[in-house]
Amino acid sequence: MDWPDWNTLSLADRHYLPYMLIAAAVMVAAVVLLPKRHGKPVLIGAWLVRLLALLVLGLAIANPVTTTQAEARFQPAGTWRLLLPGADAPANPQARDFNEPPAAFVNRVRDALVGEAPPATTEVHAAEREAALAACDAVRALGVPCRAFYPAQQALSPTPLITGIDAPINVRPGEPFVAQVRLAGPAAELRVTLDGKPLQPEDGAFEVRSDVPGRHVLEAVLLDAEGHEVQRAGHVFRVGEKPRALALGLEGKQLARAGALAPDLQFTAVTVPEFRGSSLGDEQVPVELVISSVQALNQLSADQAFTLAGFVARGGGLFVTGDGAKYVAPEYLPRDVRGVLPVILQKEGKQPPPDDPPLEEEPIKAEIAKVSICFVLDRSGSMDAPVGDGTATRWQIATKGVIESLKLVDQGGRRDLEKPESESIATRVGIMSFTLSQNWIDKPRTFLKFDREFDLPRRLREVTGDNEYAELGYNTDIYAAVDEAINVMKDEPSAVKVIVMMTDGADRPKNALEGKKHTDLRARAIEHEINIVAVGIGDAFSGSDPEALAARQVISDLATKPEFAKIPAAQDAAKAYTIFVDTVETAFQAYDDKKKQEEEERKRKLEEQKNRELEPEKVEVMPGTFPLVLGVVGEQLFGKDALPDTAPKVQWVARNFARDGAAVALAAATDDPAATPVLAFKGYGLGRVGFWGAGTDQIALGELTGWDDFPAIFAASLRWLLPREQPDLRLLGDATPYGIRILDPIEEATYLLRTPAGDLALKLNDRELTSDGPLPLGPAEVVERVPSESGPIERVIGDVYVANAPAVVARQLALDEDEGPATLQARPPEVTRQTREATLPLLYLLTLVLLIMPIERLIRRRS
Repeated sequence: MDWPDWNTLSLADRHYLPYMLIAAAVMVAAVVLLPKRHGKPVLIGAWLVRLLALLVLGLAIANPVTTTQAEARFQPAGTWRLLLPGADAPANPQARDFNEPPAAFVNRVRDALVGEAPPATTEVHAAEREAALAACDAVRALGVPCRAFYPAQQALSPTPLITGIDAPINVRPGEPFVAQVRLAGPAAELRVTLDGKPLQPEDGAFEVRSDVPGRHVLEAVLLDAEGHEVQRAGHVFRVGEKPRALALGLEGKQLARAGALAPDLQFTAVTVPEFRGSSLGDEQVPVELVISSVQALNQLSADQAFTLAGFVARGGGLFVTGDGAKYVAPEYLPRDVRGVLPVILQKEGKQPPPDDPPLEEEPIKAEIAKVSICFVLDRSGSMDAPVGDGTATRWQIATKGVIESLKLVDQGGRRDLEKPESESIATRVGIMSFTLSQNWIDKPRTFLKFDREFDLPRRLREVTGDNEYAELGYNTDIYAAVDEAINVMKDEPSAVKVIVMMTDGADRPKNALEGKKHTDLRARAIEHEINIVAVGIGDAFSGSDPEALAARQVISDLATKPEFAKIPAAQDAAKAYTIFVDTVETAFQAYDDKKKQEEEERKRKLEEQKNRELEPEKVEVMPGTFPLVLGVVGEQLFGKDALPDTAPKVQWVARNFARDGAAVALAAATDDPAATPVLAFKGYGLGRVGFWGAGTDQIALGELTGWDDFPAIFAASLRWLLPREQPDLRLLGDATPYGIRILDPIEEATYLLRTPAGDLALKLNDRELTSDGPLPLGPAEVVERVPSESGPIERVIGDVYVANAPAVVARQLALDEDEGPATLQARPPEVTRQTREATLPLLYLLTLVLLIMPIERLIRRRS
């Protein structure tokens, strides 16, 4: 036993000592006060033994400990040298030399770092440069400074290098941008060409501009002092077509004026009767801006007006001129046209404002889509049970219903159309699977061709069933799933909203015990103008047992109309997917009925006016006697000095008031404290709308025809309305003859490299596209082919420039070879305190006392 150092002894739990003293006092009092049967010597001996036992026990309880201190020092000193075979190292008596393999030297340094005296610095001497650098790198990895020594003739001179080209991959026609060639190493001659034509870079930067749509190639060639090519790199970018603009209801001179004022746009004209969703382009070539007049918008039907408003709400631009405003009654404009304008047009009044109050309108919510549909699908394990002849499961029937519904949407949402037009852009679809929890496969969004035919079917197949039962054999929470769907769908910006719920059984009993009623969900859906179609599939709905009755009751309670409760018979279960398709057609029919009703109401009001021989009051047109003033937004768009010193006047302007949130760029300085907007902008949904309150013909423009800057201001207004630029998705990385890095490959897809010489098949290997041989150098396209039910879908996923990677040998770029600090720095001493218990001696003593006590008692008895 090691006895403790008495100088370091202390009590860890001193608070127990007072209790021991009280016990000792009680014992002394007992000696004095209690009757005595033995003589004084015997009593004194007995009580001394007890006091000794109590003292030892108290000290043991007080937990005696010893505390020791240890001090660790880290004081690097000296130089260690590793001498590899063939090294020519000068003698250095102050250094320690080691002739051993690099690995052994590294281990020696590592072991020394644990002690107190590691080397302050190290050196590696070798006959070969690479060996010296490799050994030094291993030592530096330990945090120890190291210098490599090798023959001077092996030292590499720095090599110039192109490390990349910074430039966009998509630009608009005529849009200038600055490209930057990143260089490393010493100065060298750099030659840059655009499609073979030389450019003059300054410090590697140069401005690029092209009006020609299509693919363009920037090439950078680095030459050494002798004029030899050191490296060639390239960058491919595309110039898009001129933004496509649709001239709605503008013909002849109006269309020519629009083209003259906006030469950067590519115009397509369409008459009002011919305008429909397909006029706005397709997925590949969409229209970005619509230009129309108040007179043309007044002729739109309710469905056409909704189509136009939905185009803007999804991110498109709309510019409306005041042409023909004096022939239009503002309150009879289509509802969606009024809601999209940034101003409220004012009708003719007998009194000038403010005696004639402005025409007030209720704000109209921006509706992006005609129809929003949410499919809520049970994904419990029982949905994998077969139906009908056993060729399909319940889950396969549900997913087929979703896919077939999207196909119908692509065909116009109706099966009786002679010339169907896709309604994919005007339809938002959400898909949720549920068990006891909810899983959004997709929240409501637009599904384009790639989504419909490949991506969504694949993801639906990957949704697995849940066989874990939480209570009484139930693992579906229908109430929670429908409640979640309503919470999402109530905010959907659509004219018609439908939830389609399919399950193969009743809801879990716990919902009924907690007082949750499916009829409450139905009431809330109706409150938010949402229809619910409830579909039951499987054997759980047949029979008269309580479970079947409960399952049928759930379907009945959720359906917002009796005809929306669907439980197909067992022999028809395999065709249950047609319920989904029928629901989509019903939703589009509801949309048609809604817009037809709005159109009939508008015509009815106009007919009432005619029957009463009352001409509807038209938009008031104010004479252009007031000069233009620049608004805050106008200063930001056109500059503070956009207007000349003598502000021009327009010939006339439609009287209007800016809506809340509208930004006025130009206004007519009337006597009214609130100047009449002439050019105003406002956001609508995801898009923007501009309103020009005057006409566009030479007479209506008045003094603006002599304002040289007006065409530029008009063009700037149209550019501001174009959809916001979306960030480019860079799916492809570095391209070398040995492979092209791809960031987000599709395993089922096949890839091709499209070059001027033809297509080259590529293989996907660990997120890299390779071929059997080296890839051809120069610009190329990477094509992705994805299988689908209607045949492979082919798309170009990116442009690449295949170039040889520079031979980056060790330290080629490391002229600034940072060797870190010259020496390993000493650290302050680290003091550690260690505390150990010292109760063992006391326990030995207590054991001895306890052994003595029976002997003492025996002596007292014998006495």
